[in-house]
This record gives sequence, C-alpha cells and structure tokens, in this order.
Amino acid sequence: MITIKDTEVLNSILTHRAHPKMVELIVWFTVRYSQTVFTCAFEARDYPSVHDEDPYRGMDVRSWVFDDPQAVVDDINNHFQYDPKRPKIKIAIYHDVGRGKHIHLQVHDRTIYLGETKQNDVPI
Repeated sequence: MITIKDTEVLNSILTHRAHPKMVELIVWFTVRYSQTVFTCAFEARDYPSVHDEDPYRGMDVRSWVFDDPQAVVDDINNHFQYDPKRPKIKIAIYHDVGRGKHIHLQVHDRTIYLGETKQNDVPI
C-alpha cells in the first residue's frame, strides 16, 4: 500500500513534475517496499534544495514504518548510484533536519540503476 501524508503532499506530487530518474526510483521503491508513506515531494524552499527544483529531484519517505530504516537506505544505495562522478553522494539518506527522522531520496541527471544483485530482488 502506498500512502501520502496529507493533501498538501498529494497536491505537490500532482501539480509539479518529478524528474524522470525520480519516477524510476519511486517505482522501484514502491514495488520493493509496499508500506511506503510519502511525506514530502516538491516544496518551495528559501535555500537550494532538490525538493525545490523543476522537475523536483527529492522525495521524503516516513522511516518509522520500517523495522530497520537504515537497512532500507543501504538497500537503495546498493541498487542506485546518485552520480558516478561524485560517488560519495548517496541517493538515499536516513536523517533528521529538524522535522523528524525520515528517509530522504534524491536523484541527479546522471543517477544510474546498478541492477539487481540478489535472487529475490524485484527487477524494474
């Protein structure tokens, strides 16, 4: 089941374009983790942010629905690379920037899907 936090987040998803790499990531993520709750997509910010771009390149997912949110983040980062030219930047981050712990997803024009590595993985 996919859930959206509230009508404000739903509105941001429906009225703003998502980056094609974000769409690819979200499809993969929601097939793999069916208990997904999106808490932020496009959001106007007073500072540079992947949430405040057109198309938007950032989404947040509620973390407390997962038994081990860090394992989810590690799984995502094992399957996607944010930017091969900047390998230290991760596509998924488990953090708190003042709004509570959550999983932050971000993509770049050069984001790549690394493929499935385990027998039970779900291909996209």
